[in-house]
Amino acid sequence: MSSIRTFLAIPLPQQLKEAISAIQSHIQAQITGVRWIRSENLHLTLHFFGETKQEDLEKIRVSVLSVKRHQRPFMVEVKGLGAFPNLHRPRILWLDLEPKDQLKRLHRDCRKCLRREGIATESRPYSPHLTIGRLRQRKADLTNLFNSVGQTPIGQLPVDRLVLFESRLHPDGAEHIPLLTVNFDDEANKV
Repeated sequence: MSSIRTFLAIPLPQQLKEAISAIQSHIQAQITGVRWIRSENLHLTLHFFGETKQEDLEKIRVSVLSVKRHQRPFMVEVKGLGAFPNLHRPRILWLDLEPKDQLKRLHRDCRKCLRREGIATESRPYSPHLTIGRLRQRKADLTNLFNSVGQTPIGQLPVDRLVLFESRLHPDGAEHIPLLTVNFDDEANKV
């Protein structure tokens, strides 16, 4: 049976992608050895499924549609830089999102619906962030760089839809193909 690599995400508007690309360019002058996320691949991941069987795609679709029934659009602010596991030993560079509560609630609601359909999800706590680059090797402490960028506001992210993406891996990077888009339509959500 064939499978495809999938994840559930919130897409970014073009204006925010451009603002993030500007931040990446600014940082790029100060850090070497980073594989930057291409603008067209920037997104906020809610759930990564990995290899997904065809029969599970329908279960994911049903789950996402059930989340839509009680979800209203909201906004989060993108600001500030961070790194996993930390600034002293960075491997992944990311941008912070505020407030986090609604994103965590959306993640939790999706997880409940997915589990109800028998779809496995990650058990680790959800930490909302936008990955912008991955360091190829461990670098020196980046605390000073991150302090210089600070908590500068970068833009607004409207959380108004979910997209199930297929991720095809290629030698020059991943290609993300939307399979399903579910809009959080205020009109459709009114009781």
